[in-house]
Amino acid sequence: MPAGEGVRIAIRSARDADAARCAEIFLHGRRQAFSWQPADRFGLDDYYDCVREDSVLVAETDGTVVGFVSLDPKAGIIHNLFIDPGWRKRGIGSALLREALGLLQGGTRPAELACAARNADARAFYERNGWTPVGEASNQPDALVLYRLSRAG
Repeated sequence: MPAGEGVRIAIRSARDADAARCAEIFLHGRRQAFSWQPADRFGLDDYYDCVREDSVLVAETDGTVVGFVSLDPKAGIIHNLFIDPGWRKRGIGSALLREALGLLQGGTRPAELACAARNADARAFYERNGWTPVGEASNQPDALVLYRLSRAG
C-alpha cells in the first residue's frame, strides 16, 4: 500500500515477534501525546496490558514495524493508534485506521474511540478522517473525548 514519498507500507496482523517494537512505539508515542504527564508515568509493559484482549494490526515497511492499531472488533472500539515519530505525516495512521474499520464492519453500533482531550494533534487527525466528537470534554487534565464514526449502510 502506498504511504507517501514512494514508501510502501504493508498492514498485517501483529505477530508475537512484533510486540517489543510496538511497545517502544507505544511508550514514545504516549510520552509525546501526554506531554503534560511525567515521562516516568509510562513504561514499556503498558503496551502489553493495554492490548491484552485486542486485535492488533501493524504497519510495516522494509521489515520494520512503524505503527500499530489495537481494537476490539466485537465491541466496535479502537483502543490505540500509534505511529513511530519518524514515520508520521505519511498516511500510515489513516491506512491503519481504514484497515481497523474493515475489521469492525458488520457491527450494529457505530465505531468508537476515545482520545485525550488535550491531544490536539490526535483530535485533528481523527476529525480529518471523518470521526465526530460526542459530548464535551471536562476540564480534568486526563479527560477523554469519545469519537464516533457512523457506518455506511
